[in-house]
Amino acid sequence: MDINNITDSISIECDLEDDLGYNLIPMYRILFILSCITVPLGIFLNIIFIITLISLAKKIFDVNIHALLLSCIAQIPLSILQQPIRLYFYYHNGCLPVAGTSLCQLTVYLDYIPPQINNFLIVQLSFERLLLVIKPFIFRQTRHQRYTYAIYLHYIGLFLAIIFPCLYYPIIMQNGASTIDLDDPSLTQTCDLWYARDIYELFDLLITFVPYALILIASLSIITLILYRKTNFVNQERRQIGSRSHRRLLFSLNLFLLWFMITWSPWVLYDFFQTVLNLTYSVYIDAITTYIVYLNYTFSSAIVLITFKEMREFCFTKFGIARSICSRGNHVELAHTDGPMQTIRQLPTAGTTQIIHHATRNHRRIHIS
Repeated sequence: MDINNITDSISIECDLEDDLGYNLIPMYRILFILSCITVPLGIFLNIIFIITLISLAKKIFDVNIHALLLSCIAQIPLSILQQPIRLYFYYHNGCLPVAGTSLCQLTVYLDYIPPQINNFLIVQLSFERLLLVIKPFIFRQTRHQRYTYAIYLHYIGLFLAIIFPCLYYPIIMQNGASTIDLDDPSLTQTCDLWYARDIYELFDLLITFVPYALILIASLSIITLILYRKTNFVNQERRQIGSRSHRRLLFSLNLFLLWFMITWSPWVLYDFFQTVLNLTYSVYIDAITTYIVYLNYTFSSAIVLITFKEMREFCFTKFGIARSICSRGNHVELAHTDGPMQTIRQLPTAGTTQIIHHATRNHRRIHIS
């Protein structure tokens, strides 16, 4: 393992080969090239999302999409801060900060706190989606009732999903965990979160894999419920419950959660089997699955911007896309109608004169008779 100093203030450590003897430099070069596209794109999309959310906060911040919007907000630090850091280390052949440094602590906090908040919020989002399918008006308030039990549970879940990771990881870093392997601190360390006791590591596995399992259970429940309704109801009863806006909301939530499952499933399966079976794995698998996870943070905000009508229209109007399309369309329409419009205006005039004279003659005949 080689330790290189890129600058005087930042020290990084590099693994040019993994434990199985594979050369890692070609993979990191490919990931760097791909990240040169996805990282700026993710920053651009998240900045647009921030501007849109601030401008439409009073209009779109509804109880049904609190968890969805907060999940996108939790992903913003990962796109704007963490992904450029990863791009920097991809450029240096996958080197990581030296364990124990302040840069290593920053990357560990960014690797654990925002993703864990995002995962907890998506758990709540997936179960709320299930409730919206079963009972579409569960979050609707009655005339004489300000808050319902569902809304109380909704806000309690949001509070715990945000507060728990923000408190747990700083506390555990001071009591029982470190960025240096406490079992053998003499060796050159890998920048990661290392636990002093097995119980802490077991708890970390639970809060990592249990949210994914709950999201998977909720998704399978949705699929089962939809198939049950399609096979057991007659055609007259096979109506879609809820308004058109409600169906659009469910479509947005389904697409958002589907993208989460696609991008997170490879890493979760790999990390689960590697941890449980204690296998020696190639860094290729870890780096590629981690890169796929970061694609979730890149495009999740774009899914929200596209699928929500108010946000989509705001983006088109704000950034001049709709105006340019409309102006070009009007220009083309006028160009095609300049010539024929004169004949169209002349023909109805002659026809109208003939109809008037014909009606006058008929009126005179009727009067004489």
